[in-house]
Amino acid sequence: MKINAITTAMPRNWGSSKILLMIKLITFMLFITLMQASAAGYGQRINLSGKNLPLKDVLQSIKSQSGYLFFYNADDLKARNLSISVRNATLEETLKECFKTLPFTYKIVQNTVVLTKKEESLIDRLSTYFSTIDVKGRITDEMGRPLVGATISIVIGESENDKKTGDYSLSLKGRNAAAISDKNGDFFLKDVDEKAALIISFLGYKVHYTKVAKDLGSIKMLPDAGNLQEVAVTMNTGYQSISRERSAGAIAKPDMDILKNRSGSMNVIQRLDGLIPGLVINNSTSPTGNSINGKRSSSVIIRGLSTVSDFTNRDPLFVVNGVPVTDVSTLNPNDVEDITVLKDATSASIWGSRAANGVIVITTKKGTSNGELKVNYDGFINFQGKPDLEYLNTMNSNQFIQSAREIFDPVLNPWATVINPRTGNGLAPVSPHELILYRQHQGLITSAQADEQLNILAGQSNLSQIKELWYRNSALMNHTLSLSGGGTKYSFYGSGAYSRNQNNSPGSKNDDYSLNLRQDFKFNDRIKMYLIIDLRNNLSSSKNTLSPDIRFLPYAMFRNTDGSNADLSWLYRIDELRTNYENKSLISLKYNPLDEINTGSTRNNLFRGRITSGITANLFNGLRYEGIFGISRSLNKTVSFLEQNNYNVRSELTSFTVAATTPDGKPTYYLPASGGRNTLTNSVSQDWTLRNQLVYDHSWKEKIHQITFLLGQEVQKQTLNQTRTTVRGYNSQLLSYALIDYATLSLKGLSNPVMPSGLGNSILTNDLYNETETDARFTSYYANGGYTYAGKYTINGGARVDKSNLFGKDKSAQNKPVWSAGLAWQMGKENFMKDLSWLNALVIRSSYGITGNTPNPGTAASKDILSSVNNPFYPGGVGLNLSTPANRTLTWETTKNLNLGLDFSLLNYRLKGTIDWYKKKTENLIGYMDLNPFTGFPSIIGNAGDMKNTGIDLNLSSVNLVRGDLKWNTLLTLSFNQNKITSLNPASPIVLGSDKINKPYLTGYSAFSVFAYQYAGLDSSGDPQIRLNDGTVTKALNAAKPEDVRYMGSFQPRWSGGLSNTIGYKAFSLTINTVFNLGHVMRRDVNSLYAGRALFSDFNFNGNINAEFVNRWKNPGDEGKTHIPGYIPSGSASLAARDVSYYTMADINVLDAAYLKLRDLTLAYSLPKRLTDKLKADGISFRAQLSNVMLWKANHYGIDPEFHNALGGSVAGGIRTAPFAQHSISLGAHISF
Repeated sequence: MKINAITTAMPRNWGSSKILLMIKLITFMLFITLMQASAAGYGQRINLSGKNLPLKDVLQSIKSQSGYLFFYNADDLKARNLSISVRNATLEETLKECFKTLPFTYKIVQNTVVLTKKEESLIDRLSTYFSTIDVKGRITDEMGRPLVGATISIVIGESENDKKTGDYSLSLKGRNAAAISDKNGDFFLKDVDEKAALIISFLGYKVHYTKVAKDLGSIKMLPDAGNLQEVAVTMNTGYQSISRERSAGAIAKPDMDILKNRSGSMNVIQRLDGLIPGLVINNSTSPTGNSINGKRSSSVIIRGLSTVSDFTNRDPLFVVNGVPVTDVSTLNPNDVEDITVLKDATSASIWGSRAANGVIVITTKKGTSNGELKVNYDGFINFQGKPDLEYLNTMNSNQFIQSAREIFDPVLNPWATVINPRTGNGLAPVSPHELILYRQHQGLITSAQADEQLNILAGQSNLSQIKELWYRNSALMNHTLSLSGGGTKYSFYGSGAYSRNQNNSPGSKNDDYSLNLRQDFKFNDRIKMYLIIDLRNNLSSSKNTLSPDIRFLPYAMFRNTDGSNADLSWLYRIDELRTNYENKSLISLKYNPLDEINTGSTRNNLFRGRITSGITANLFNGLRYEGIFGISRSLNKTVSFLEQNNYNVRSELTSFTVAATTPDGKPTYYLPASGGRNTLTNSVSQDWTLRNQLVYDHSWKEKIHQITFLLGQEVQKQTLNQTRTTVRGYNSQLLSYALIDYATLSLKGLSNPVMPSGLGNSILTNDLYNETETDARFTSYYANGGYTYAGKYTINGGARVDKSNLFGKDKSAQNKPVWSAGLAWQMGKENFMKDLSWLNALVIRSSYGITGNTPNPGTAASKDILSSVNNPFYPGGVGLNLSTPANRTLTWETTKNLNLGLDFSLLNYRLKGTIDWYKKKTENLIGYMDLNPFTGFPSIIGNAGDMKNTGIDLNLSSVNLVRGDLKWNTLLTLSFNQNKITSLNPASPIVLGSDKINKPYLTGYSAFSVFAYQYAGLDSSGDPQIRLNDGTVTKALNAAKPEDVRYMGSFQPRWSGGLSNTIGYKAFSLTINTVFNLGHVMRRDVNSLYAGRALFSDFNFNGNINAEFVNRWKNPGDEGKTHIPGYIPSGSASLAARDVSYYTMADINVLDAAYLKLRDLTLAYSLPKRLTDKLKADGISFRAQLSNVMLWKANHYGIDPEFHNALGGSVAGGIRTAPFAQHSISLGAHISF
């Protein structure tokens, strides 16, 4: 219980101990009993009027006017509202009026009013029981048709103001629904006070008031022409917030409840997946998204690609609280209040030359001005498990050993050649199975012994060791605590969060700490200001771990049967060579992967601070000044340290060691023989934005005319500086390092080393110091306006000019304005539409305009042309390098946007939707342009092409069922996009079919086009054949011309979207979110080994190959039962006789990449109010979530398109990556006070 007194001298909370509280209360009551006196004749006259006021605010007003203190139990005042009207009244008169309908008694003692809750007597309780009735009725519209889902609330009494105005809408505030009308419009209420009344509300109808009766019959609701919108949607462009109905733009907002409950990622953008039509979150390892060390770098595309090169940005522009930012992954989703996606020119063109890819505007939370302190906690833990290594389609140990036997050829690859490093082949490792076969061939072991040893290897599997030793269960955890509140002059929102991202790598850590504080100041009615401070510190570390998977040799164990760590020195070189190098250098070259884990580490410390401040000054009627300054600074320090006993350090030292020239001499070390290698990387980025604008917002003649106009100027600067230093012989205790003769070792290199790093000399990379810097500056002028007539007809328009150091110096490149214009017609408000009772709203929109996309730093601006180079050949060791030729006319890519849209609401707002058709034409695509070879450059970065996008966006939401406590809502987002490159200057001419296959961008086709050979099967030699356009079947090299290859589709999906269903029953809710991508293709992962010495081919823990190798062509006649080419031992012979890409890049290996995935399924439960009241909480809810479950995929090879590099390589086709965070389970809770 909380005892409160409205006073400046007495604390509001008197401790938490119940005993101490009772003592204080008893003492206080004894005091006021002894001092009791009448106060009826004292105090000032009181004036008080208001409707549905919180009782606490009423007492505060009485205290302010009378000077009397109030003593009460704060819990008794919760959810107590009243309407009151007194004028020139005494304190006694005011209190009587105040408590005439509330269950309180009061006593006035000196200058204190003591409130106590009125206890209901037994007679009162019996009277109440026997004075209740059961109430039933039916809710209909003005035509007598049943209204489904009308809300019925119970009230006691009717205020005088309600009687006068007939407006009962305010009486609904803070009240829960007692009943919901069913499909027939019927409702039933049990045990209702016979003195009570009902307030009935339904969207689009006037609130209805009626006294209770046992049978109310049919209650006819009257339409409210002024209340036809369910929610007043506000569009935030980053420059202004205006009503949705006053904009002709194509905008979209996600369901924030779904977004906040998603627990698979702390990246707010990834949580948008499937919630916005036209927005594609590409989580796959395709050309626009990569998987790196278990982390997917998702790309975000709005309405298709608008650029085709790496010289520009493909992602949309991200704006946070009105300021452009380069990275939103650091935002805490719990701090986000609203997200608006701007998709067309009218909504996005105000951002000028960076808005062609769309704009995502994020607004963070702020405090409320109701004076109450709100405390919220949200936390979750997501169990993501280990990666699914079995997903990778490779051979098991038995298949691998059998295949190794079949391809072994000691005549073509004699042992002397294999072990000779000067031949190049000696650098390739000799794996244990191959060593056994060579020993058998040399007669060192018998055939039986070889079979026995090979059978042992065939029976071993390292899968369990890989899972146990190299991977752990990953998990994501977050805890966020926020506080908000304020008064009429000041409000605040603050939060603190802690996240831990435990990835699959043992020994690694990733902890994230963030603080966010927003303060809003209202100095007077004219001037307001806000200040936002957002701080984040990320600390991560990792050991020198590896990530082997089942593409490693399947039989190679990492731990011996006796529990010791296995020696895998053969991974780098054979024992004979290794022993020779060790004897000459006196350096051990043994390699034990598990021992290597603790010989190195990487630590990263990222600190980012973001400050945004804004001021608004109302100058005169409708005109105001707005200013914003935002600055973001990021400091990222990474330290990578390899100890002296690390294999890479030992190997590098051996390469820069000269053997002793005498038997008793010692080798000479040209690199430090003690100490480790330390690499320090520092990155400092700073972005700032300054904006000044005048806004005129005015309406007249009862809002018949509404106008909004803004005029502004903006400057921005973005800088990034990175330095990297590597020292050797580093002592972490003394913080010292050794000096090295880089001039000699980096230029001439070391001749006759013990272990050459190349084919003769060892040359050291000059990595002592490296520094890079990028700088982007913008200055802009803009204007934007809108006019609405009669709430039905709207016109929007805007223009902006951007100047930047990223453009060429020519005036034609700098002075290019963007502009837009749009029209909107609230057709549903026309008189001729009002007879359509099933239609609640209908809006027709159209817009046209120009947006842009700027070049990236480093393309052709003046600062990018020259770069410094450290080279001993240059006088003084320093020179300048011409990085890229200047292009004075280089300008931003121009995108012309046409959008036609329709917004509608039907069936009493049970079905709402938005349909948009758009056409985007991008000109001046940035890419390579041919130059005259005599300039010294074959090409230059310039504006070299055009492309277009056409598509449809659909957003539908429906209320499917409202029956008592059961509710069911559906949300569908669907988008279609088709793009085509209309012109593009190719970087190289297209002469052969292979040229066409290897180019993702070609004139006349969609971006990321997929071309394939027409496969004609194998010939009798097991070589792949193709069919040419004229029907000829051939296996001849370079036989296919551009017209002979087939267009198969695009890597980018044409159809994408999401389907969300939410079912609620009482305190439970179940939300099912699915996402889908359709209409695109991918290359299947196929065998990549068709010739060469060994199955094991490199040092990067690969070596196992695709399982389809087992089913390759082996003997004449097999061409009738397999499409997989045969194996040829000689690589040169294979290259001369055939082209295996005829198979790997064949049409039969291009698959439909469509899929449907359960992104998340969430079950939530909210504790009932009676329990939360006992716990002194406003609300407590719990949730459990299942994420990322594949429901359907079009291909029959078990490929998950989200974990597949659809593009692959020119030989291997597509490439699978091990899925992670699939079928993950999370548990979460939300508590508010």
